[in-house]
Formats: sequence, structure tokens, C-alpha cells
Amino acid sequence: MMTKPPTAIPFESIDPVLTPQGHRIRPLVDGRENGNAPGIEVCAGGLDVPGGFIANPHRHVETDVIVLVYECGDEGALTLFGENLEFEALQHRGDVLPIQRGWPHTVVNLSLTTPIRAYEFRSNRTVVVDNPLLPDLRAIAEDRGREFLTATHGRDVIERHGVGRCAPVPVGAR
Repeated sequence: MMTKPPTAIPFESIDPVLTPQGHRIRPLVDGRENGNAPGIEVCAGGLDVPGGFIANPHRHVETDVIVLVYECGDEGALTLFGENLEFEALQHRGDVLPIQRGWPHTVVNLSLTTPIRAYEFRSNRTVVVDNPLLPDLRAIAEDRGREFLTATHGRDVIERHGVGRCAPVPVGAR
């Protein structure tokens, strides 16, 4: 049942929400009753990932995710995934990354200066739920993220920029 006619939603028109992972996402298409597309069974978010950022490892228990990077530095957007974050996928502008529900993962912005902007599409009604953190993978995320950042920029540059650590866990995050 259609409850609201379709309308274009500009990226900047929705304020970002701080996620448990530590980055910001804009709930661009939100199918919850109080959302901007009530009843729709898929959702879309707009990710803002700052330079040198390493997200807190997490998984999506009940939803599949597709990430479309539309803006990033030449270094790319790195996703580490797997039970020990042992796999990696590097995305550049226009690349799409499907992440099946349940996969532990984190994102690393390999650029120190250019934010990643990406669209995240999920098979549920909203992007502001279903992100349980995996604190036991935090040290692995930092080690592997720092390894890739160092390989890209060199140890001195990484130390000077103060990157290579996961984002602080927001208050109230799981």
C-alpha cells in the first residue's frame, strides 16, 4: 500500500546520525512509520567517513548490505571482513560491495584527507539499527587498519596524523 508519493531525497537534506561503529550515516530512505518512506521494505543511508578513520568492527544480524562508494580519495575505501577480519575488499568511486548478513566487518578510509561518501542499501526498513559491535575484533581492526594505512602513507605520516585507532565507541552503543 502506497502511503506517500515518491520524492527525490538529496544527500545533504537529512542530518547524519552517529552510529555505534563511530561514523555518521544519513537515514536517506527510512521505512519506519515515522520515517520519510513509511512501509518501504528496503532502506538507504548516506555514509560520511573521515580521512584515516577505522570503524568499530560490527555485523548486521538481520540485513544484507550493499555499499556504493561515490566519493573517496585515490587510495580508496577498504573493508576488512571475516571472523578475524582476514579478508579485504578495496573500493573506489563507483564500486559496489555486497556484504551478506552476519559477516563481521569494518571500514578503513585509506585517504588521510578526503572523506569517503557512500550509499548503503539494506534489506530492512532503516539504517539506524542492526549494528551490534564486536569488541573482541577491535584490536585486530586497529592492527590491520594501521597496517594498510602505513603501507599507503608510511609510519611517520600515520603517527603525525594520529590515525590508526578505531573510532571511540559512542555513549550507549552496544
